[in-house]
Amino acid sequence: MFSLKRKGDYRLQLTRTLKEPGRYRVEMYLFTPHEGILSAWTLAERQFFFSSVEHVFRMQGLPDLDRAMKTDSSFTLLSPHFEILYGSWFFQYRATMDRLRQQAQSAEFAVALKRALRVSQNFAQRLRKSPPNQSQQQRYFRLVDIYFSWYAEQFLLECMTLADYAAVEQELKESIQEFLQQEYRHRRERDYLSEYHGTPTRIWNRMGLYHRLLEYPVLLRAKVIELGAGTRKVVKAVSTILVMSLFTYVLFILREDRQEWSLKLLLGIALVYALRDLLRDDMIDGMTSLLRKGKPRWRIRLLQPYVNKLLALQRVWLDYRKLPDLSQQVREHSDKWASSDERQIICYRSELSLDKEVLEQNQIEERLTLDCKELCEVIQSTSDTLFVWSEADNPTSPVQAHSIEKQNDYNLLIVHKGPEGYSSAQRWHLRLGSQGIVKCESKKANWPSPESQQPKTIWQRLSKRLRRR
Repeated sequence: MFSLKRKGDYRLQLTRTLKEPGRYRVEMYLFTPHEGILSAWTLAERQFFFSSVEHVFRMQGLPDLDRAMKTDSSFTLLSPHFEILYGSWFFQYRATMDRLRQQAQSAEFAVALKRALRVSQNFAQRLRKSPPNQSQQQRYFRLVDIYFSWYAEQFLLECMTLADYAAVEQELKESIQEFLQQEYRHRRERDYLSEYHGTPTRIWNRMGLYHRLLEYPVLLRAKVIELGAGTRKVVKAVSTILVMSLFTYVLFILREDRQEWSLKLLLGIALVYALRDLLRDDMIDGMTSLLRKGKPRWRIRLLQPYVNKLLALQRVWLDYRKLPDLSQQVREHSDKWASSDERQIICYRSELSLDKEVLEQNQIEERLTLDCKELCEVIQSTSDTLFVWSEADNPTSPVQAHSIEKQNDYNLLIVHKGPEGYSSAQRWHLRLGSQGIVKCESKKANWPSPESQQPKTIWQRLSKRLRRR
């Protein structure tokens, strides 16, 4: 299952961890508002793919394997293997902390907080047990150490501001304070204190830069190959052959009839050429889309950092559809929020093939980011004002004016299927304004259970078809 996290005013980030080899499919359906303000003319499919969707994969270390490597002296490798090892190990820790953050917001606050403290203590101990000797490795180790100390502190301070922290047992509070003091002493001994000084914005931006530097060795390099160029060239060549053959045939007929070249004929020829140039691009685009209907638009080769070893292949589809054009499973299990047949639906689909060799030393973290800035810019500003009494039950109270901001409601449906053979779905209700995401709320997807998706017998399929009739 994906976990959703808001990143700033416009971005939503969905993450999950892939642990088993096989084929993974992700389908994202973004149901636009009923007003029908979005179409391929206002926001092209290609523009939406390159500006609003970010689908990346990152290596994470296996916890058991990492412990074995830390006890073995052979973990001190030459760069860049050292950076890949430490980076994947650190982001495995961060993924664990993100899951604990979600648990801390539920009823398991004390349990999640206790486990987060234990995970941070173990990570700090193993990280600082054997510092590297090479200068290049020391720079990367320093970034990991600084960012980890800041990230762990931020997690615990955030938990301390929650209301449930007051009910935590005193022994756990003392352990948290002891860990924070220990981190401060470590920063002072290692001369890290200058990295944590400055305005909050400056510190946040500095840590954001360190995060990108730490992520670089473990982020899979994506080599995007746009498909359909060959089909477009063939359609272009065939259309040119047909038009010119027809035009040449007409000229031969006129020559056999011994008709003289007149000004009207020359103007007719010019008009045919102008009409061909006017309709040619639209005709080629239409024929290419018809021939490539249902086929992927991009193929992405995911390469291992530095060594450029092929780790996985990804195929991507993206188009605008209406509800009758969706798959039968999505139509049958969509509720009233998807009842309109005229609204546009942005359909993004990805298929990833992972081999067993890829997951022998690392897990793969999948991260799908949706940037709603382009969608928010489509929303037109309004100057409407609502006037109400300052006191609802007192008509003699002063009148207050409230400016109204226009907002649009979207529904985000994520359907994912893994090697286990059945599909799952998650849904969120989004409310967008001109200044960003106003509301993001998780909803029930009303998706069939894994048991009901098992292959049915011939008699069951026949009975279901008769019930429909």
